[in-house]
Amino acid sequence: MENYRDDFRIARLKARMKAHNVDYLILRLPENVLYSTGYWPVFGASMAVVPREGEPTIFYIEGEEDFVEESWVSDARSYIYFGMLEMPNPNRNFRRMLDQLWKEKGYDYKAVIGYEGSFEFIATQNISVEARIPSETGMRMLKEVFPDAIFYDAFNLLREARYVKSKYEIEKMRRACEVTCLGYDAARKALRPGIKDCEVSAEVEYAICSQGVGYKGARRARGYAFALSGERSSMVRNPYFVTSDRTMKDGEISLIELDAFVDGYFCDMTRTMAVGKPSNKAVELWNIVHEELEAMLSLVKHGAKVRDICQVAKDIAASYGYDGKENFVHQPGHGIGLQFHEPPSIHVLSDEVLEEGCVISLEPHVYLPGWGGMRMEENVAVTKTGYDLLTIFPRGL
Repeated sequence: MENYRDDFRIARLKARMKAHNVDYLILRLPENVLYSTGYWPVFGASMAVVPREGEPTIFYIEGEEDFVEESWVSDARSYIYFGMLEMPNPNRNFRRMLDQLWKEKGYDYKAVIGYEGSFEFIATQNISVEARIPSETGMRMLKEVFPDAIFYDAFNLLREARYVKSKYEIEKMRRACEVTCLGYDAARKALRPGIKDCEVSAEVEYAICSQGVGYKGARRARGYAFALSGERSSMVRNPYFVTSDRTMKDGEISLIELDAFVDGYFCDMTRTMAVGKPSNKAVELWNIVHEELEAMLSLVKHGAKVRDICQVAKDIAASYGYDGKENFVHQPGHGIGLQFHEPPSIHVLSDEVLEEGCVISLEPHVYLPGWGGMRMEENVAVTKTGYDLLTIFPRGL
């Protein structure tokens, strides 16, 4: 059972706590529990208590013991969630366990306690059909346990800590990218005239689950694939997170957006593939978008301004006449990690700067209403002088 102690992110989190003058973090979102302890909750009803000085404590649902063993934290305490003596209620248990922990450890009831106040956009959790998030009910519980504490919204603190990934996290993401590429291999094999978009998506998601679980020790792997063929591949009038039963035709293109996680770390990729021989228009747009991507990659390094990386892609699209609001529709990149969209935002209005250890997705594009869209997306880890490419599937049509 893996329980690697990631000293880099432990130190980074503690440093941000010191900078924000936070004494304790109380974390419930699985992505933040994973970040701070190495344990990714299954049901999402666990908690991590992180003191600025000393070791964290985990509260977890009885039955998740073998997943808790993946953590580097030795103080892990279970509670009964699924039982017949009481209705499920994590806050009731956390109230008792937090009070007991503070008394046992001699923690300060009047300290500054950081909580996940502004996380309105969260990662897909292990059980993707439902998610548990901290709410006003949980906040009332904390105020009852700590009536004299100062509560601090730790959103920015956590975002700052997670902005730069450890070498261990980057390797976790590399594995997620490799599993994602297994999905694209399935897509390449499945594409043919007469197949439905939803059937291609199903083939991709099947490959990720069936081949991803167990891949290099992975325990949990899921993919969310959206195959969009023909004119539906243009983002102009339809959201690209919806796959239809449209039947693909010979010579058309299929834009496949694929978001996948492996053990809590994400990959976000796009490939556009031809069904049969690609048309001249498809080749033309592929060449333009590929030029955008290479230009963006050439700017990636420690200290680069993300707005410059965005602008170069936008300028290249414009140089070929694709400068309308329906051609270059969205920002061509973003950070990735414990969410598949997280800082930095590759946007012309962003003031963010890349740092060594950031992991970003670059997704340049051109959309043509009535015809379709062309997009290719790579995930890279930023280095001092350039980047480390994590996504290795061929880009070609």
